[in-house]
Amino acid sequence: MALVALLCLLNAVRRTGRYWDGVTSDSHFGVMFVEWMISLAQATMSGLIVAVPVALSVVVTWNVVPPRASRRYPALVLAVAGSCVLGIELMDLVEAWTSRTYVEHESLLNPFVVAFVRYGLLCALVAVVFVYLRVANESAARAQNAERDRVRFVQRMEEARLKMLQAQIEPHFLFNTLATVGELYETAPSNGEMMLDDLMRYLAAALPQLRAADPTLGGEVALTSAYLSIQQIRMGRRLEFDIAVAETLRSAPFPSLMLLTLAENAVKHGLAPLPEGGAIRIHASHTGGEMQVRVIDSGCGFAQSSGSGTGLANIRARLSTMYGEAAGLSLTRNSPHGVIATIAIPLSAAPRVMNAA
Repeated sequence: MALVALLCLLNAVRRTGRYWDGVTSDSHFGVMFVEWMISLAQATMSGLIVAVPVALSVVVTWNVVPPRASRRYPALVLAVAGSCVLGIELMDLVEAWTSRTYVEHESLLNPFVVAFVRYGLLCALVAVVFVYLRVANESAARAQNAERDRVRFVQRMEEARLKMLQAQIEPHFLFNTLATVGELYETAPSNGEMMLDDLMRYLAAALPQLRAADPTLGGEVALTSAYLSIQQIRMGRRLEFDIAVAETLRSAPFPSLMLLTLAENAVKHGLAPLPEGGAIRIHASHTGGEMQVRVIDSGCGFAQSSGSGTGLANIRARLSTMYGEAAGLSLTRNSPHGVIATIAIPLSAAPRVMNAA
């Protein structure tokens, strides 16, 4: 409607331009300016009387007629022509009660034809601009929906690939653990029994996660704790770990296997290369609208602990797919040595935590 008003004003300025013909410096400029403003307002109102019905008819036609070019565009042409005729008739009725102070061009043509051509072009311009803006908006909306569908598809593919990886449960890890259990039963039966119990705890935590549609932080903590217990028996005093996760946070939704991946990186690339080993601490907290889960190790640090980066890249890709820019993985140095890996996700994805807090 602002565009319609602007076009009507510009058209009125053009129509009343001849009002200043013959004005000299000796004329009463102030009086003539007031008269011109009155004429400009009358001409603008005349244009609005024609253009507003046209604009309304274009909007209604666009929204009612099915979106097929063979139907919509002919209907728009008829709507513009019909509403323009109606507007001109209304304008004639209004102007019959008012006096026109602006100067009109003399014409031998029928006054209705002149008015129809004059206002028809103006109304056609309004219709073209409206159609252009609507088509542009609808195209942008379709592009946005297509991008949203693409993101959903990528997320489903990633989840399907993750399910496949979960189904494997790292066979080489299981085989190595079972082989170690066999050796320990011959050399240190008590340690072998402990490792077997930890392996059973690991499987008890891992198998339900394979079928869980909404994995929780508590389930991931249980899985990671069982994994670290097995590694602790294998590494002995070279590995110490501590997990500090409040009960109010354990029910929070948390992407599967991310915590376990960070713990594996800390063991394989942080602690295992050191003769003296080190410690791993897992901590979870929430501030404001964000939950942060940290895996802190006292291992080699960035130089030796980076590994191939596949696991970290997978975590970043999954977080981006699931939460966009609202979540992320960050790596910082631990003092005096080691790495702090932090996964941050929005608490909006964990409403139960908010209620509990």
